[in-house]
Amino acid sequence: MFRNIYEIFGLNPFFSSNMASFLGGMEDLCSEPYSGVPLYMFFGLVMIISTAFIYAMHYHIIDRVGYSGFKSWWSSAGIAFVFNFGFASIRMWNLLNNGPLKFDCDEEFFQTIFNIPEIAMFAFVNGALSFIVFTLLSWPPLFRRASKNCYNTTPIPH
Repeated sequence: MFRNIYEIFGLNPFFSSNMASFLGGMEDLCSEPYSGVPLYMFFGLVMIISTAFIYAMHYHIIDRVGYSGFKSWWSSAGIAFVFNFGFASIRMWNLLNNGPLKFDCDEEFFQTIFNIPEIAMFAFVNGALSFIVFTLLSWPPLFRRASKNCYNTTPIPH
C-alpha cells in the first residue's frame, strides 16, 4: 500500500527506480530479499503516526485561541513536513552508511541510491506526503469537532 502511494509522488521525477527497489525491500542484486520490514512500510507508518500526533497537538492538546488562525495551521503543517523530511533523510543516510547491506553484485546500484540528491528527494516526498496527510486530517470538520478553539482552522483563511 505505502509503496504505491510513495511511487505515485516520487518514482522517476523525484527519486530513481533503484531507490524505489531498495525501499520496496531489495537488499541487494544477488537475489536475496531484504529480511527486515520493507522501508516503504517503515517510513509510511512513521509519517502517518507523527503527522497524526502533530494534528492532535494542534487541534486537541494545544487548542488555544492564539493557535486557531490560518498561520498556525500552516505552522503545524510545516512542522509535520520538516519533521518527516528530517527523519527520512537522517534515517536513510544512517541506513546506507551503517546498515548491513550487501551490494557486491552491483556497485552501480549502490552508487545510484547512496547520494545526497537521491536521499533528499525521497525525504522531500516523505515530507510532502505528511503535508498531504495533515491537510486530509484537518480539512473535513468531522475530525475537528472535538476542538473548542481550532474548529474553524483550515489552510484557507475564512
